[in-house]
Amino acid sequence: MNTRRMLATLLAVCLLTGCGPVAGEQVPAPAHPLPGIHILRPPGDTFVLFLDGTTMWCGGVDGVCAVDTRERKVTETVDAGRPMTYVRGIAEDGEGALWFASERGLVRWKDRTATWFTTRQGLPDNRVNCVLVTRGGDLWAGTWSGAALRSGDGWKVLRKENGLADDMVRVMLEDASGGLWFGSYVAPAGGLAILSGASWQQFSTQNGLPHNNIISLYEVADGTVWAGTGFLDEGGAVQFNQRDGVWEIARVLEKAGGLAGGKARSVYVTRSGALLVGSEYEGMAVQTREGFRVLTTADGLSDDEVKCMMEDGDGNLWCATRDGLTIIDRETLVQIAEGKL
Repeated sequence: MNTRRMLATLLAVCLLTGCGPVAGEQVPAPAHPLPGIHILRPPGDTFVLFLDGTTMWCGGVDGVCAVDTRERKVTETVDAGRPMTYVRGIAEDGEGALWFASERGLVRWKDRTATWFTTRQGLPDNRVNCVLVTRGGDLWAGTWSGAALRSGDGWKVLRKENGLADDMVRVMLEDASGGLWFGSYVAPAGGLAILSGASWQQFSTQNGLPHNNIISLYEVADGTVWAGTGFLDEGGAVQFNQRDGVWEIARVLEKAGGLAGGKARSVYVTRSGALLVGSEYEGMAVQTREGFRVLTTADGLSDDEVKCMMEDGDGNLWCATRDGLTIIDRETLVQIAEGKL
């Protein structure tokens, strides 16, 4: 391993524990904030968003809070009985209970009562990075020591020896055909593993990924899947298509093609079809008719690191950043995508 890769790996571990054209030149941004962009603080450093009706649940460094999407104000802060820090995943089960993935364990939140799951209850690791509830009702927790499937009162664990790219599972996704995606974040090792039925597929830099750190997964309504990859100034966004039951890389977008930065911190496609890619330090790229338009704090973002994006029921875009929430009104987003702002 060369010195640069070794340093990148050590830094990654430290950080974790604490249709139209899609390429071309970046469209210059104005030197003043755009109309229709709002900032909400608290929350502070936010990782994940989960929409439940008109409530946006926000997980981050300081735990979880609920925000009314109409009033745009915090209505509740989750009291889990003990510190629930670095919440990177939120899911809801069939009983209406919310599940929070935190660095201290997995938390079930129902009727304002918290139930904790840690290694004492059978999880392979207390450091839970993500949580997934499948359409069939299965509950998965992605941890630093494997992907754990809740089974009765215990957990069944998948690890690298079972087909994962690495034991460290950073993100998970269930695709439209029921396939399960597991992404790791331990480059230079790791990558992406997909379980379809009893068959595994793996992707890494050896067969097309721009980077082996998988930081986000997002499925579009048309059935394609995007993966955000990278570390610091390396990486990109990868689009996957399925053909005859086999997934393949359709295209790779990188900074040279118009993205804000090398690392694709988050990927999202709006209801109107606009592709958005958040970076680590350099803002968010919005697909327009002329290429990508990059939004930064100069345009009104609360921070240039955009970690997660989600539209609310009215089509407004919510962005989780390192310094609060940025909310972009629907009409503003449409005008940006049309190249009018």
